[in-house]
Parts: sequence; C-alpha cells; structure tokens
Amino acid sequence: MKKRNEDILLFSSDKLAALGLESLLTSLPVASKIHQVWSLSTIIAQCETLRPRLLVCIFHENMPLAGTLKLFYGLQQQFPDMQILVLTQRLLPLMHGLSRYLPTLSVLDLKSSRQKLIRSLKACMNRQSPVHLVEGVDVLLPDRQLRVLLMIAWGYSTEHIGTCLGLSHKTVNAHKLIALSRLQIKSKNDMVDLFMVIDELRMLTSWLHMQHSDNAGEAIVPLEDVLLEA
Repeated sequence: MKKRNEDILLFSSDKLAALGLESLLTSLPVASKIHQVWSLSTIIAQCETLRPRLLVCIFHENMPLAGTLKLFYGLQQQFPDMQILVLTQRLLPLMHGLSRYLPTLSVLDLKSSRQKLIRSLKACMNRQSPVHLVEGVDVLLPDRQLRVLLMIAWGYSTEHIGTCLGLSHKTVNAHKLIALSRLQIKSKNDMVDLFMVIDELRMLTSWLHMQHSDNAGEAIVPLEDVLLEA
C-alpha cells in the first residue's frame, strides 16, 4: 500500500511569519516535511513536484493580491486532494465566501489565536471539511455588477461605463454600491485590494454560475437586480 504523502508547502509574504509558522507546523503530531516557497508563481510547479498534503499561504499587507484567486482555482482543479489554508486579513469576507465553492480551501484570520490556528491545521491535515463562517459573503454576484466594478478598476468614469453598458449613470452607481455592499468592501484599502483581483473574481464567478446552474437548474435573479435592469 502506498504511503500517504504528509508534506506541507508553506508560502508567506513575510519571512519572519514564515519562521514562526514553520515552528508551529513542526510541533504538530504528524511526521511532515515542510517546504518553503517565496513566490506565488512557483506554487503550482512545486505542487506538481512535491504533491503536498497541505498548502499554507500567509498574506500580509505588503503583498499584491493579483493572481491569488486564479491560483486558488487552478490548485482546486489540478490538486483536488490537497488542502489549502490561507491566513489573511485582506478581503477576508470575500475569501471566506470563495471557500464555500472551493471545497479544499480554508480561510483563517491572520490574527487568530495559536489554539485556533492549531485546530485549523489539524483539520486540514485530516482532510476535514472547512468551517464556513457567517461573515463570508456570497461571491456569486450578477455579471453586470462585476463588470461595473471591473470598468471602474480600469479607470472608466461612471458616464463612460453607462454608455458602454447602455445604462444611466444612476444605475451604474446603484450597481457599484450594491456590489460593494455584498462583498463587504468598507474602506479604501479594501477597494484597492478588490480592484487587484476583480478580473479574476469575475472569471471565477462566471464558472461558479455555470456550475450552479448545471446543478440546481436556472439561477434565481434577486429582485433588486430585476429592478435595476428595468
């Protein structure tokens, strides 16, 4: 019988945090070999080589988030047996919401206690289903709302967006405010982080909408979206 691989791959945008987490990982009651990686772009290649049981990612304030959502989706598709634990405070409700649809993804607040972190690591190593917290948002926004946010991120004015999409500027603003509220974007820093990944989020939600429609029939459009289209 082939022995199960217990290796752990660790990515951190901060080397000091990586050292602290590595020390914690070595204290777990599992004989695991820990491999550190310092670039997001090399994670998939490392996973192909090592086939780790668990990938842990630490995202700090100084780290660009561009590419992260695309990475999570790619890892889910290529390595469905590998657990992913993300420690972050950035776009935390969005990350929690995404974990509802990516079964191997777990998300934890970067400031969680040591005990909570240990419990999460043990659960991931045991391949237990992640706990989806109530603060997670539903990332399945209508495409038009995401398209408005994407065009804002590109620097288009409300008037230009309205012209391109055939909407009034009031409707464009309404789409923007509803989308930001649904994603729990509450500060300028949150907005900057969101605009780093908005194109990836739109791509992911398009895929998730198709999956949802295939599994549950035609999706129900919220009333407020029907009113906005009127």
